[in-house]
Amino acid sequence: MKIDMSAEAIAKRLKVVNELRRTCLSLANSSVGKDIQKKHSANTSVQRTSRSLGH
Repeated sequence: MKIDMSAEAIAKRLKVVNELRRTCLSLANSSVGKDIQKKHSANTSVQRTSRSLGH
């Protein structure tokens, strides 16, 4: 299987990744996400997400 490495294909993949990242950060910043941040503050994944959100 060949991966399309054209400029257009790369730009499209980067756009999709950016949209997914924004969606994940929005979910993490929701009320449920904030509850998880409080309950699991010692978890390294939670800490990383909090830093990404600027908390």
